[in-house]
This record gives sequence, C-alpha cells and structure tokens, in this order.
Amino acid sequence: MLQTKWKFTTTISLLVILMTGNLAYAAEDFFWSEVEPILTCYKSRDGSAAEMGIEVDGKRVSQDIPSCEDARNNRVLVLLNGKYLNTYAGTGADPFIENGRTMIPLRALADGFGFEVHWDQNDKKITLNKDHKSILMQVGKSEMLVDGEKVNLDDVVPMVKNGVTFLPVRQLAEILDVKVDWDSTTRIAKFTEKS
Repeated sequence: MLQTKWKFTTTISLLVILMTGNLAYAAEDFFWSEVEPILTCYKSRDGSAAEMGIEVDGKRVSQDIPSCEDARNNRVLVLLNGKYLNTYAGTGADPFIENGRTMIPLRALADGFGFEVHWDQNDKKITLNKDHKSILMQVGKSEMLVDGEKVNLDDVVPMVKNGVTFLPVRQLAEILDVKVDWDSTTRIAKFTEKS
C-alpha cells in the first residue's frame, strides 16, 4: 500500500513539474523552448572536427560534426518572445547567416509567428497568412508580395538547403511590426512581438 501511494505521489509530482516548468512545443525538425540550445560539437584530443553516425528514419547516416570551437563561432541562436529555436541534430534545420542575413526554416518561422503556410511544390512558392496579412514568396526570387504589393528582399532570397526551406527572417519580422535585435557577440537574433 505504501509503495502504491509513493508511485502515485511521484507520478503526480512529475506531472505538476512538467506542466509548470519550461514548456516546449515540438515539431518535426525543431521545437521552441525557454532553454538555450545545446551546442552540437565534437571535442577530440587535438580539437579537430569528426564524423559521427546517426539514425534518421531507420537508416544510418554519417554526419560531419564540427569542433566545439567552430560550432561556437558559427552557430546562430534565434530567440522569439523569450523562447529559443532548438533544432534536432541531423535534420539540416539549423539557422545560419547568408550574406549577413539570418535564415531560419520555413516551418519554424511559421510556427513561431503564427502563420498558416501553403507550399506549392511545383512552383516552389510559399504563401504565409496571418490575421489579414498575406505574404507570397518563391524560392530563389528576391521579389515577394505583401498584401498584393511588391516588396524586394534585401541581399538574400528564400532557399532550399539540406532539403529544408529557409527564409530570411529579419525583413519578414519587420513587415509584421516585430522588434528585431542582433547581438554579434553572442550571435543571437532576437525577435519580440509588440503588444
């Protein structure tokens, strides 16, 4: 009887902790969390990069893992309304800098900003809808339509990398009237929706 009460109390306690602690939303390649992402790197005796095997969809895949110094110098953290974008190793969904612009996965951007997404595979067109705002973009094209008006993307275009569609987040955030900050020391792109 005492053991049953202990198990019940422990289970309830864990549920309460999970429900009141750091909440995270998980999707296929990413999740948002209050916890800063852990660096994916390899530290060998000589500090060099290495190769590691992981399992993706039941198949063993080799993946180059950067040295910890390279990973620290090249990673980009995305912080949206106090939650960090965390990506799963091996998915190819890590944010990166392209021509001075932060690129994040389409699905993470849509999820983070609350967009409804329509993807036209044939034309590689992306339609993002939120409230009464509509944004139409195409992979490889610098022109987009925002509520029917032409707007040019600065310096970088939507692209597919590692099978993941990436979008330049700063200009889209500014269109949505989201406050944008970049800390070059910590390499954190911070987005805060205005109330």
